[in-house]
Order: sequence, then C-alpha cells, then structure tokens
Amino acid sequence: MAENNFGVAIVGMAGRFPQADTIQDFWANLAADKECISFYTDEELLAMGISPEFIRHPDYVKAKGEVADIDKFDAAFFGIAPREAELTDPQHRVLLETAWAAFEDAGYVPGDYPGDVGIFAGKSMDSYLMLNLLPQFKRVFSSGSLQAAIGNDKDSITTSIAYHLNLRGPAITIQSSSSTSLVAVCVACQSLLTWQCDMAVAGGVTLGPPIKTGYLSQEGGITSSDGHCRAFDDDSSGFVPGTGAGLVVLKRVEEAIRDGDHIYAVIKGFAVNNDGSEKISYTAPSVDAQARVIMQAQKLADLQPQDITYVEAHGTGTKLGDPVEFSALSQAFAGASEKQYCALGSVKTNIGHLDTAAGVTGLIKTALAVHHGKIPATLHFKRPNAQIDLANSPFYINTQCQDWQPKSGIRRAGVTSLGMGGTNAHVVVEQAPIDNQPRGEAPQYCILPFSAKTDSALQNGLQSFANFIQHNQQLDKRDVAWTLATGRTAFQHRAAIVSDTLTNTANSLKDNIHQSFIQAKAKAQVNLGWLFSGQGSQYQKMGQQLYNQWPVYANAFDHCADILLRDAAIDIRAELFSAPISDEQAERLSQTWLTQPLLFSVEYALAQLWLSWGVEPTLMIGHSLGEWVAATIAGVFTLDDALRLVAKRAKLMDSAESGAMLMVALAQDKVSTYIRDEVALAAVNSPSYSVLSGPKDAIAAISAQLTQQNIINKLLRTSHAFHSSMMNDAAQALRLEFTDVKLNPPRYCIISTATGNAVDPDTLTHADYWVNQMLMPVQFSAALQVAHQQYDCDFLEIGPGATLVRLTNGHQLTNSVANSSLPTVNSEVNENKHILETAANLWVRGYALNWTALIGDNPRRVSLPTYQFDKTRYWATSPEEQGQFAPVNEVDNNPVTTVKSNSTRQPRPNFSTPYEPAETDTEQKLLAICESLLGIDGLGVNDDFYEAGGHSLMLGILLAQIQEVFSTTISFMTLMAETNIRALAKQIDIQCNTKPDDTLASLLDEFVKS
Repeated sequence: MAENNFGVAIVGMAGRFPQADTIQDFWANLAADKECISFYTDEELLAMGISPEFIRHPDYVKAKGEVADIDKFDAAFFGIAPREAELTDPQHRVLLETAWAAFEDAGYVPGDYPGDVGIFAGKSMDSYLMLNLLPQFKRVFSSGSLQAAIGNDKDSITTSIAYHLNLRGPAITIQSSSSTSLVAVCVACQSLLTWQCDMAVAGGVTLGPPIKTGYLSQEGGITSSDGHCRAFDDDSSGFVPGTGAGLVVLKRVEEAIRDGDHIYAVIKGFAVNNDGSEKISYTAPSVDAQARVIMQAQKLADLQPQDITYVEAHGTGTKLGDPVEFSALSQAFAGASEKQYCALGSVKTNIGHLDTAAGVTGLIKTALAVHHGKIPATLHFKRPNAQIDLANSPFYINTQCQDWQPKSGIRRAGVTSLGMGGTNAHVVVEQAPIDNQPRGEAPQYCILPFSAKTDSALQNGLQSFANFIQHNQQLDKRDVAWTLATGRTAFQHRAAIVSDTLTNTANSLKDNIHQSFIQAKAKAQVNLGWLFSGQGSQYQKMGQQLYNQWPVYANAFDHCADILLRDAAIDIRAELFSAPISDEQAERLSQTWLTQPLLFSVEYALAQLWLSWGVEPTLMIGHSLGEWVAATIAGVFTLDDALRLVAKRAKLMDSAESGAMLMVALAQDKVSTYIRDEVALAAVNSPSYSVLSGPKDAIAAISAQLTQQNIINKLLRTSHAFHSSMMNDAAQALRLEFTDVKLNPPRYCIISTATGNAVDPDTLTHADYWVNQMLMPVQFSAALQVAHQQYDCDFLEIGPGATLVRLTNGHQLTNSVANSSLPTVNSEVNENKHILETAANLWVRGYALNWTALIGDNPRRVSLPTYQFDKTRYWATSPEEQGQFAPVNEVDNNPVTTVKSNSTRQPRPNFSTPYEPAETDTEQKLLAICESLLGIDGLGVNDDFYEAGGHSLMLGILLAQIQEVFSTTISFMTLMAETNIRALAKQIDIQCNTKPDDTLASLLDEFVKS
C-alpha cells in the first residue's frame, strides 16, 4: 500500500483499559460510542478510605476511568512468590501481564525470538508504595523493604519485564509525564531502525490506589467539573482521570512482511521534542513546539498534510490546552488547501486521561481504526471551543463512528501526545501493505493446540477461544493453527482440536467444549515406542488419503513403488489405488506375496511422514514383517535392499505348504502343553493369549480339544503356518539372498520380537538373525513390557488399523498411552483427520511437533485471544482502606525488618516435589521463616526455594533471619547451594554443634594446607 517499505510495523497490541480488559473489548466500546467512566456511590468511596470531608465537598467529582482487578495478579505464572507479589506495585504487575499478552497477540514467544527484543516503557506515580506499603514498614529502606523498593521503582519496570520474559535487547524506562508511552514508542522505533534490537515492545501504565476514587475539580482547572471529557467542545472543563495500561509490539516493516506477521498499521514517521523555555510557565504548552514535532514526523514519513485524514489528538478538554493544540495542528497542516477533510478525535472522551499510558492508548485506538477502516466518535461534542476556528481548518470532529474511506485509498493518521514539562511526541501511521505473497492450498485439517500452566487457565482459555472463533470464522484455519502453535509457550496442561473448518469448530465448541478437545497433562520426560504392524492388518485403499494430501508420504510411497516395480515386477500403486474396492481385491491383497511389500511400503511412508512432523522414536518394535520396516528406518537395511529382500521373503513364504494358525486364550507357559513337533508357538501377543502355528489337521485337532476344555480359541485368517517349521525351506532360501547385502548397526534402539528383549546392535547386522526371525515366535508381549519397564514410554502404531494398539492396551501398562496412525478397516473416519488427531494426542502428552511441516505453505500470524491468567488478590491494605489512620511503626533495633502484611498467605502451589512436613526443631523454625518470607502456607522441607519464587534478594533477608533466630552464620554460597529446608537445616545444625575451638582448628588446618 505504501510507496516504500520504510517504517515500523505494529504487529501486536495489548492493554487494560476502563471497562475493557482486552484490545477487542476496547475496540468494541469505541465502535459503540461508549463512555467508559465509572461513577461511584458514597459507600464505594468510603470503603476505599476516601475522607468523608472530600466526599461531601461540592466540587468533589465521584468519577474515574477505572481498570478492573488491579489488586489481582497471576504470581505463580511468573514464578513470583506471594509475598513479593504483594510488595510489588500493581503497575509493574499489570504491565508484566500486558507484555505477555502483547507478544501473544503478535504471535511470538519473545524468549525464543532469534533476534534481540527490547522494551521501552514508563509508569505513573508510586501511589501503592506511598499509601499502602510504607505505613506497614518498621523502617524505610531496611533490608526488609528493599524488595518493595525494587518492585515499586520506575527504574525497574522495564528490567523486571525483561527478566521475566527473557528479553535481551535494550530495557529502558522512559518518563516524560503524560507523553511517556508515546515517547517510548518513538524511542523503540529509533532503536529498531538503528538495529539496536530486532523486535520491541513499548508503552506505559497508570494505575494504583485508591482503586475507586474521585477528584476535586476547580473552576479554570484541568479536570472536568462533571465527570465527562468534552475535547475541543465549548462546554469543556477538563479531563477525567483514568487508569490503564497499553503496549505495542514493533518490528521493522520489511521483516514483518517477510515473516507473515499480522500488521495492524505501520509507523511511517515519528518525532519527539520539548517546548524549551519560550512559554509562560513550566506546565504551559507551546504552539510552536507542538507544530514542529508534527511536521518533523510528517517529514520523516515523506508525507504531506493532505495525506493525513485522521488525527488522534492529545485532546484533554482543558480550556487552555485544546486551543493551543488546535493552533499547533492548524500550523502544521497549513499547507493543506482542502477544508474539513481530516477527522480530529480524542480517546479521552471515552476512557479519561490515562496519564503515562495516554499516548500509547491513542496509538492503539488509531492503529485499530486504520486496521478496521472506521473512525470512532469523539464523544460529547456539540459545538467547537470558542477559540477554535474549526470551519476554516482542515479538521472536523466526527460525532459518530464512521467508515474511513479516504480519496487516496490509503488510510493515514497522526497521533499526538503531550507531556507536562513540554516533551511532545507525534507519530504518523499508515495502513498495512497488501499481502501479495503466494500461498499453497491449505491442508484439509489443522491441529489447533492450546496450553496453560493450570487446568483452570486452560479451561478459561478454551472458552475464550470458543467465544472468539464464533465471531471470527473468516480467518484461515492454518493461520489460526500456526499462531497457536508457534506464537504460544507450550505449558504442561494441554488441549487440542483437529479442525476442518472454523465454522464447524465453532459449532462443536458451542455445543460441548470439553468433548471437542483432546486434553492431557504433558509428561515431564517423553519417550515414544514405534510399533510396526505385521501381516493381517492390511485393507483396500489404505493410506490413499494421506498419499493425496502429504507430499512426504507420497514421495516415500512412490519411492517404494518404483523399487518394487523395477526389482519385483509388483505395481503397488495399481493394486492399492487403482483397483476398485471388491471382495476379490480384498482377497488378492491378503496373498502373502503382495501383502508384505504393500504393508512395508505403507509403513515406511508413514514413518517418513511422522519423522517430517518431528516425531522421532525412542525405540522401535516390529511385529514380524514390521521389524523389517523398523530396521530399514533405523538404517540397518538400505531401502533398495529391504524391499528386494521383503519381496523375495513374501514369495518364498507364499510358496510354502499351506497351514493354519490358532489364537488361544492361554499364557505362554500353559499353552506349551499343546506344542508338538509339527505345531509351534508362533506368537505371544499378550500375557493371556498365544498363537499356535502348524499343519491344518494338527491345528484343527488342538482347536477341538481346547473347545472341549472350554478354552477360548479362534482360527486366524491366514493361508500359511507362519513362524513354524513349515517355513524352514523358505528361510534357508532367503539366506541366499543376503549375498552382497551390507547390514549396518541401527540408529535407533530396536527391541526384538524374535528374542523379546533389546538386541545388541551388532546382532541385527548378521543374516542369521533375519533368517531365524521367520521361524522364531513373535514375542510381542515380552518386547512391549521391556519397553515399558526400561523407558516408561507411550506407543505409536506405524501401520494400518489398530491391532497393536489394542494388544498394547490389553497389557494395561501404567501411565502409557497407545495411538494408531491410520483408522481401522471399514472406518468412515478420514485418514487425514485420524492421523492429525493422533499427532494432537502426542502433542498434549508432551511430544514436540514440527508445525511448519504440519500446517503447510506460508502460514500467517493472526490476532487471537491471549492467555487467561489465574487471578489472585495480592494487596497490602492501607490504613485508610481499613478505616483507620495507623502511624508508621517506630524504628527499633531489630536488624531485620519485613512487611507486616495484613493479607492472608497463599496455599501451597503445585510443586514438583511431594509434601513432607518438618521433623526437627530446626526444620520447624526454618519453615516458619520461609513461609513468612515467601507468603506461602504449607511449604514442605524438600520444596525448592527458587521454585517457590525465591531469589537472591530474599536469600539476603533469609541469611539475616537465620543469624537472628539460630545465633549462627551461614555463608551466602551455602544458601545458594542448599535450596530446600531439610538440606539447609542440616547445615545450620552442623554450625550450631561446632565448638569454637573446632572451628579455629579447622581454619588453621586450611591455612597450613594453603
């Protein structure tokens, strides 16, 4: 859309605004012309500790732009101890959560981004520290209040976010009063365009106690007399104080286009300046400085005033400020010949003045307007301020939300933010370039993955997505899948759904969200056993839908087909795909000479598809023929050798004398009484079932005997007596085919079904093994149990149907799940849906997937609902909120001072270690210290201090309290090393029981040795 790609793309946004906890809610309020100011009752204000004298004052306005739940925070999500969360300014907490949401909205995990990510932000006054924390300290700036200083200081608001989100670019706190957040955006743009970082997040926050409050309005002052802001209106009397937080994620525009980012708008120009001293006072504005900053930004954007068709003004509604700002705009737009072509607006009429967050809020509103092609109304406007000549200017005030269709076809806007003290900022934004990148056809199905740190957050996230997708079904499902898969951190509590269309997904979620999703808790350590199917699992058209959808599968199958056609004159494509479905074709596919090459090729192609999706086996088990596929995947055979040998093996086995096989409901030791010279044990597939193999007459006789004894048995549909002495001639003939075949040690662990145990890699490099494998019983049950005992793994069947899955499930292996790659015969389930549901099952269990291979060609990032934090109240109640005015505690001689919190402790979180209570007196005392320090009840003696939210600053406090309580000194290095109460208590006991002369002797000994 732009003439050039210079600029900075806004690729993500997040915010907390009055009556809007998300960007989507914020835009909905703006588009609905909604005023979001809260008006309070006397009772609500009294509960906040507001003085009755203030409330009764005739000029006290009981209104504010209030952000909800600023006293709540998801401390556990960020690994912050409850006590530390309570000591932290809610501005820090809200901006941290907003930063996480902003990166998710952009579709990025910042800590995983290959470049440097910077953060530029600022905050407002530390009202929480002054009103709520300081009255509770015994001594200010003591060791106990140092955490409060860090958690409330402006300097640390960006560095703490950089720490928690692993941002490695510049982390700079910006402070310029009301223009703070837009100045932060300008500095971030400068950092990006000078290559000091590769992505940046910028903005600001304003909030704090009292949560509900009003203000005193004065005639001629800057605040509104009635709780309504009327920007540029003749009846304006000022602004309404508001609270909020906003952040934007920025990238160089050419890289955002390259990476398929969701671009809200592009910042084409930006500028920052100061009024200097050429004005009547420090707090007064300057027309010339404001005009100059606007013109500088337009010049950098290489645009003329007539190119701009909307300006989001600072627009405070003050009698002095509005005319000065309008004069500056008129001066900057003096070159425009057309009258009233450019809309002028102010978000402060909707939500109040957000102080340090005001500028970025105006930018977010404007970026959304550019993106949606609509200009929201400026509320409460009836007639222009008497000092504003609106009719003869380029500007007009739109009083209702209107479509934005400029004559140029390109939506461009300016955003102004002005700070007390004269720091002015202006940015010029433009609609995003048209995406002309070619895209391939989307897969028929896509996996939509979700995760959270807790089950409650996951369920809330699923509900949020369900609500969102019902109103946004126009999105491309692969873009939704890509954003969810690559733009979110994968946490332990997981869910996934396989979507064909977002419309169907929305409908299924609407009916029953829990049944629609695959859900599980990811395993900490994941091992996967691949199970390769044996003969008998084949069916007509198996794998054809995968062949038509996935090039990796098709290429692998074609490779097998070409080799078989060349070396064995078998056309498996014709047999499997061209031949019509019929009983005759089913019978043909069951003939051993054809079945085995077909199964091998399907299983080989499935294995290649899974490998391309990032699913690698820890171990492999092959059932008879399946072991040949496993060995080929592991590199024992080359594909050419394997297919030639398998085709020959199949023909030799097919040419053997016919026989029969019998499934018997007896364990291996009990079925042995029925084994005789001509009858062999062919397979042990489960602890309670065995398979016998031999001549038809002998097998029939055994079957009759078993039936008479009321023992369950069943003849299998086979033409030969596999894995018996009736295969001897075929086995010996196969040995001759190994001449000049080079066998290699396997790259993966193979648990042999010939031996029922893991085999030495060299064993598989001898022809004898593969010859004898035709004759020996298939010890699938033993191999499966070895895999489970040694690797505690899940299982994935590589082959058609779910025969091995059913056998595995029959073993009832603890904490083990088995999945199949293809649906069973006669199933109406689409093969693509089935295999993706299996992939989804693997992902929710903790297995990593290659989303690039799964989702397809050139996916894009899109804006989706962000993480649903679990909110817990962390709030040190002020004396006023308690209905009293408690004096600051006097200073005493206690060397350690901590906050005497009036809030309750949080219950024990889900630690990685089981709870164990204190046993000794030292452990009990140490436990009490740590519980108080961390703000947690129910700590166990083996719980890790750092996992509970501890850090080095807390260690210093802990060190001092140990010295006070136990009258002993522990080194800081010991505290760093002994991270649980039991280990630390042992060190304290050692110190307490060491005699002074023993310590001196030990020191002298170390001195002599050195």
